[in-house]
Amino acid sequence: LFVPRRTEEEKAAKKNLPEDAAPALRLVIEQLTALEPWTAAAIHGAVSDVAARLSVGLGKVAQPIRVAVSGTSVSPPIDMTLEVLGRQATLERLQRALEFAAQR
Repeated sequence: LFVPRRTEEEKAAKKNLPEDAAPALRLVIEQLTALEPWTAAAIHGAVSDVAARLSVGLGKVAQPIRVAVSGTSVSPPIDMTLEVLGRQATLERLQRALEFAAQR
């Protein structure tokens, strides 16, 4: 379960991981699970594809991802962040965030 560790993380989670973020997180998990190669460029393409499929701006997809993986609403570019974090840690954090959003 996604559990914010500090007050600012809790605020970011409440704001950026509402129940309506769940569909985007599900699609991102699906896209990233199968993604090859695991590079910033490929990650950017996958996140952009999810935004296009949902007909929302990139921020509506990237911000929940950012909070899920970093715990805050500010990070380096999300594609670079996920590349450095790695596939396994990224997917684990996204799954916890999805569970958090879905239970709200």
